[in-house]
Amino acid sequence: MRRTAPVIVLAAAAALLLTACSGGAKSGAGSTPKASSASSTSSASDLGCSLKPGSVTDAVKITGAVGAAPTVDVAKGLTATTEQRKVLTTGNGVQPKAGASVVVGFAAYDSTSGKAISAPFGWGAQKGELIVQLGDATKVPGLSRTFGCAPVGSRIVYAATAATAFGSAANVTNNFTDGSVKATDTVVFAGDVLDAIPQRADGADQTPQAGFPTVTLASDGEPKVKIDSSATPPTTTKVEVLKKGTGATVKSGDTVTVQYQGTEWKSGKIFDESWGTAHGGTFPSTPSSFPTTGVVKGFSKALVGQTVGSQVLVVIPPADGYGATPPSGQTTITKTSTLVFVIDILYTAATPAS
Repeated sequence: MRRTAPVIVLAAAAALLLTACSGGAKSGAGSTPKASSASSTSSASDLGCSLKPGSVTDAVKITGAVGAAPTVDVAKGLTATTEQRKVLTTGNGVQPKAGASVVVGFAAYDSTSGKAISAPFGWGAQKGELIVQLGDATKVPGLSRTFGCAPVGSRIVYAATAATAFGSAANVTNNFTDGSVKATDTVVFAGDVLDAIPQRADGADQTPQAGFPTVTLASDGEPKVKIDSSATPPTTTKVEVLKKGTGATVKSGDTVTVQYQGTEWKSGKIFDESWGTAHGGTFPSTPSSFPTTGVVKGFSKALVGQTVGSQVLVVIPPADGYGATPPSGQTTITKTSTLVFVIDILYTAATPAS
């Protein structure tokens, strides 16, 4: 499992990290990832493109090189009545668009009290631990407005009332039940855009293998799987590479970011996926991030050793899937279900030890 991230990231109504692992999993087992769909539209205003610097962002002092954890000095008593945003360094990397996910380093402060909310996190060995999907207002809107409209390599500081940054006064109360941050407090977010994550696999097409289900892709990359349900499924996990990426190799224990779609072999029914259109969302997709050790064996086998940018299809028999303990609350997967996943591998990072 991944280590505990800052409170601002994990708080209710603000779940930044799109993780999915089973806390009760047995050794070597776990759950398949569960998608968290976005239901909001996104625009330039959601990304903070038009926001200007102000007295608070001008007063915040940040030292240290971009790409490394900074020293942030936020004076007590600073007040922002409207949203403020200042780009301290403009990077020369790719410019992510609304709906894209970015890897960030992040720190947050309450400038009313002068206290830290979340100490610098996500740099160095923690890179890849914090991921923001830009424009998703079902998460903390202040995060999109901090890191949106900024190319990779940028450093930004953002300030607003806590109610504005978190989306509502109720969200502040839900996030900080001890009253340590009040809705009327001014909060400061500071951080770097460290990397951009594509929405779909971009590797080179590979020749399909005989005997595997066939996959066709929609214009946005969403897969459609055709399974010959009359065929006898394999008794061991089988992996086919549909696209071969040229990025980093996924190692056991890494935290990966993927798009995925899961189909039950016999019924041909999709039981879980990250693609937003299947969940009624307005984003084309909501990538999921989780450790390779936090999913069922067959899913992990499909990831480890593959390269970022690859798309793989994996057929998982019950022994490497859920076996005798199918997920509760659904009827598609049974004790004898063979699972078929199409997985786009978008990003990988070493998971720091707890």
